[in-house]
Amino acid sequence: MSADGCGLASGSRQDSRRALTAARARRARLLVVPRFAMLPLRRQLAAALAAALLLSIATATLAPFGGDETFVVAALVYQLIVVIAAVLGGLLVAVGGAVAAGALLNFFFAAPVHSVAIADGAHLVAIVVFVVVGVIVGLVVGQSEARLSLAQQTAAAESRALAAQEADRVKTALLTAVGHDLRTPLAAASAAATSLAAQDVEWTPAQRAELVDAQIAALRRLERLVDDLLDTSRLDAGVLPVVPEAMRVEDAASLALDELGADADGVAMTADARVPDALADPVLVQRIVANLVGNALRHAGGAVGVRIAPVGAKPDAVELAVVDHGPGIPPDLREAAFRPFQRLDDRGTGVGLGLALARGFAQAMGGDLVAQDTPGGGLTCRLRLPIAPGTTAPGSAPGAREPSA
Repeated sequence: MSADGCGLASGSRQDSRRALTAARARRARLLVVPRFAMLPLRRQLAAALAAALLLSIATATLAPFGGDETFVVAALVYQLIVVIAAVLGGLLVAVGGAVAAGALLNFFFAAPVHSVAIADGAHLVAIVVFVVVGVIVGLVVGQSEARLSLAQQTAAAESRALAAQEADRVKTALLTAVGHDLRTPLAAASAAATSLAAQDVEWTPAQRAELVDAQIAALRRLERLVDDLLDTSRLDAGVLPVVPEAMRVEDAASLALDELGADADGVAMTADARVPDALADPVLVQRIVANLVGNALRHAGGAVGVRIAPVGAKPDAVELAVVDHGPGIPPDLREAAFRPFQRLDDRGTGVGLGLALARGFAQAMGGDLVAQDTPGGGLTCRLRLPIAPGTTAPGSAPGAREPSA
C-alpha cells in the first residue's frame, strides 16, 4: 500500500480507538451518576403525575368506607402504587409517592380521620413502617430499573464502538484495494500505452496487437473491480437493481464460463434433464457463477465442476453447485469468507468481494448461497434459486459442457 494509503488507514484506526475510548469513558461516567438520575426527567414527571392520579383515585374510592379493615386495604393499595411509581419513575418518584401515601393514610384512614393527629399508636407504627417499606421498595426497584438503563446504554455504546471497528476494517481493506488492486491494472494499461507511444521503438504488428490486448485486459480487470465495489455499495444500501424473470440456469452458467475464457476450458458442466426454469435475474446469475468458478480456479488448483439439478422430488428450487477438490475452507471460517473485503490468506489477488457479492446477489433474488465440504476434500458452493411459477422441467436430455482437449 502507498504511503498515503497507510496514512489514511492509520488515521481510521485512530478514529476507531478514539470511539472505543469514548465509549469506555461514557460507561465510567454512568457508573458514578446517582442511580435515580439515569432515568429521563420527562419520564420521572410522567410517573409522578401517574402516581398522584392513582393515589387520588384510590383515596376517593376507599375513604368513604372507614374502619380498620379499610386502613389495611388502603395501605396495601398504596404500597402497590408506590411499586408502580418506582418502576415507572425510579427512586425519587417512589420516595415521594411513599411519603404522600403515608400522609394520605394518616389523614383519611387513621382515627381521628381528617386530622394529622393519630389516636392509636398501632396506626402510627403502621404508617411509619409503611413509609419505610415504601422507600426501601422504591430504592430496590429504582436501582434495578437504573441498572437496566445503564446496561442498555452500555450495550448501545459498545455496539457503536464495534460498528466503528467494522467500518475501520472495511476502510482499511478498501484502501488496500485502491493501493494495489486498482493500481495494478492501471499500471499495466499505462505501461502498454506508453510503450505504444514510444517514438524510438519500431513495433511489429504482432507486438502492437499484444500491447493493445494487454491494455484491454488491464482495463477490463479494472472495470470488473469497480463494478464489484459499486455493487457492494448498492447491496449495503439495498438499492441493487434486480430484474427477475423465468430463465434457464444452465444458459447463464454457460455464458459465465465463456466469460472466463481459456481459464474455464477444463470446467465440466452437467445439468439434470428435470431442471425447471428459475425465477432470477440472468445477469446476476451469470456474475454469481463467474465469481464462484473464478474463485475455485484461483484457489483450488484442480478439477472444477458445475452441476445443476432440481431440489426435491417435486422441485421447488434449482440448485447450482460449483465443486472443487482444493484445500477447502475450515468450517469455522466459512461465514467469514462471505464478508466483504475478507481474504483468508495472502495468496492470490483480489480484494475479497467475490463470495460476498455472490451471496448478496443470491439473497437479492430470493435465493441463497452456502459453502459445504466436498466429499473427498475440497469446497462445494451451492446456489439455490426459486423456480419460476407455472414452469415445468424440460424433456430434453441432460446437457453437458465437457473439458476442452
